Amino acid sequence: MKDDHYFDREQSQVKHRVLERYLQAFSPIIGSKYDEIVYVDCMAGPWESKDQALHDTSFHTAISVFQECKSRGRCKRVRALLVEADHDRYPLLEQYAKSVHDIEVVTRNWDFTQHIGDIVAFSKEAKNGFPFFFIDPTGWKEVVPSLIRPILQVAPGEVLINFMTSWIKRFLDDPDKPFHELFGRAEVERLRQLPAEEREDEIVNVYAASIREQGRYSYTCAMPIMMPDRDDIHYHLVFGTRSFRGLEEFKEAEDVSIRFMHELRANAQRRRALQATGQGFLLPASDMYHERRFRVLNQRRRTNARAAVVEVLRQRRKVLYSELYQEAMQFATVTESDLREWLDEWGQAGQIRYDNWAKRQKVPHRDTVVEATGPIS
Repeated sequence: MKDDHYFDREQSQVKHRVLERYLQAFSPIIGSKYDEIVYVDCMAGPWESKDQALHDTSFHTAISVFQECKSRGRCKRVRALLVEADHDRYPLLEQYAKSVHDIEVVTRNWDFTQHIGDIVAFSKEAKNGFPFFFIDPTGWKEVVPSLIRPILQVAPGEVLINFMTSWIKRFLDDPDKPFHELFGRAEVERLRQLPAEEREDEIVNVYAASIREQGRYSYTCAMPIMMPDRDDIHYHLVFGTRSFRGLEEFKEAEDVSIRFMHELRANAQRRRALQATGQGFLLPASDMYHERRFRVLNQRRRTNARAAVVEVLRQRRKVLYSELYQEAMQFATVTESDLREWLDEWGQAGQIRYDNWAKRQKVPHRDTVVEATGPIS
């Protein structure tokens, strides 16, 4: 895939990298335990594709991963359902599906919100299958948690949702926009009262919590995707899973993709500066990269996650490392390295200790017991 197919839409390239990286881990894990992987793209498009072969699309990104997994014998069967409501775009989707021969690809010219029952039925056709749902709207009305509840509650199963936070943040104060459908009336009023920097965080927190509740997921987390040409967040990818391993793999995908996102944005800044001035640059793009919004978000999320971990230790005193991990990792941009850094700091200060640390053990394991031995700051 040529990167120039993503010029001026680098946010889509990051989204595809997240999807690719997660599904590369997901496919062999699920393929070893289940007879069939089911992939459902509820709003497949194609939209804004610049490649005639549609290789710069979400559905091709996913299907390519599944094809590779199947060719290596890492999964038995794969079925994909690609749904698109637009009558002009649908023939392109249908033509693409006919070009795929090694896995079953079904297309439907549906408004997915009117066919949720059919989508759920498709995902459950196999007795021992595992579905992964991808919902990528251009607005927010299609991803109201109560509307998509039947999809969210398919178990086993996971979901990845493109949540358009920039649009919601922009129009939240507009009384004519029915955001009560998304959050509930009381939450909308509370969100409107928050300071601007807190508001976006809380919009995402409330939505992710609702997805977790409606889908009965064990974990949800949200990854911010930055705009390519502005120092602001475009949308969040909200992920829901019932698996600790799923949480681990998504956080790995997030970490890799965030670094990739900054690299793309630095190159996009360089390209636009070159177009504006016509002058070359001596320093690499990464050395001249400007961004503030992500650093502020990351600092705030790390502060929030640290406080949440402290609270768990304060209340329970003895906790498995895996429980601290799952508490911290549900905060966007927080990494396992952050958690280990805090534990090292508290250990050196004599505020925690490990009950079952082996002689040659270098890092905490899932079953490592962390005990608070005093007040933790």
